[in-house]
Order: sequence, then structure tokens, then C-alpha cells
Amino acid sequence: MWLVLLLTGPAGGFSQEVHFTQDLGVTGGGAYYFGDLNPEKMFYAMSPAFGVFYRLNLNPRYAVRTALQYGWLQGRGADFDPPLPALRNASFSASFLDWSTQFEFNFLEYVYDPRQLTVSPYVAGGVGMGAFLGGSRAGLEFVLPVDLGIKVRITEKFDMGISWGFRKTFTDDIDNWKPSDHALLPPSEKSFLHNNDWYSIVGIFASYKIFYKWEKCEAYW
Repeated sequence: MWLVLLLTGPAGGFSQEVHFTQDLGVTGGGAYYFGDLNPEKMFYAMSPAFGVFYRLNLNPRYAVRTALQYGWLQGRGADFDPPLPALRNASFSASFLDWSTQFEFNFLEYVYDPRQLTVSPYVAGGVGMGAFLGGSRAGLEFVLPVDLGIKVRITEKFDMGISWGFRKTFTDDIDNWKPSDHALLPPSEKSFLHNNDWYSIVGIFASYKIFYKWEKCEAYW
């Protein structure tokens, strides 16, 4: 028994590879919104979005990430069949600046192994702020960000992946359609999405480790 512990102990201890690594990364893709001028269509009127982020990897499962992203949102009532004539003629275009700090959870242990490709789906949630500019709309709003994605470790220090983020806002006039106007909507058209506008950011990302400390067992590797 002691022989088994001596043989397996070092490999098990030193194969806990990553300790507090830090990543810098960039993102690029598109953004779209849900609201009165898009009640239900995914990926509607996709507009460019890009950003930067910093990630602190606490261990192979958990990380904390802060990101800053910039992009555009747009919509036209004429693309749908809204219940009010005013909505049929309405349109908007706005730029946004999105800041978020999120806690990330990797569903699989995310550690570098030169013998195979490292892949893990992840989910992230936290808090953020959104600044909106366009038309008569301008302001800073609190948002709740939730992201889903997949990470791929390309090399020891380089990662890539895809992400799909949702932002729940607490305002209903990103599209310049005032909350008071909802009194004109029939009850069948009032929903959770109509009560507050949402926006989504979809894209790819790439990151590079700027601080990387690890230990390894030579026999294991």
C-alpha cells in the first residue's frame, strides 16, 4: 500500500498543472437585440461588435473575467408584423459599450496536455454596465450578463474559442420606444421581453497567457 502511495502520489500532486494563470484576449463578432422591434428572432440584424478581456484562471475549473466590448444594435418594425402602426414605421440604430465582470465555470478540467487537444464548454455569469448612444437614447444602464461558450487550448499559452452572451437590461427604450407606449399594446402582445430590452453578443475570441506558472512530473509528461 505504501509503495502504491509513493508511486502515485507525486504524479497526482504535480499533475495539478495550472496555478493562477492570467490571460489577455480579444473578441470579434456581432450583436443583436430583443425588444419591441424584434420580439423573438435570434441573430436578427446582426451588427459588428469587438472587444478586449482579462481573465484570471483560479484553477482548471474556475476563472474570473472582466471584458470591455463595443458594438452596434439596430432594428426595424417593418421586418415584423407588430400590432401597432407606430411600431411598423419605427426603426433605430445605436452603438453600445458593454463592460462585464463574470465568474467562469469550465465543465471539463481545462489544462494543457501536449498529447491531445484540450477542449471545454463553459458558462459565465456576473454583473455589468451598458452605455447606449444613438437617436434620442443615451445613458448608462445596469445589466446582468450570462455567457456560454467553448474554449480550445491551441498551445501551452494560446487559446481560442466561441462565445454567445446575453445581457438583460433594466431599461425599455434602447430602441427609442418608450415604456408608456406599452399601454397601447393588447394584452396578448405584452411579455417579459417587452418589459425590458435585451441584447446579445456572439463571436470568437483568442487569448494569450501573460503569466504562467506550473509544475509537472517529468515521468507523467
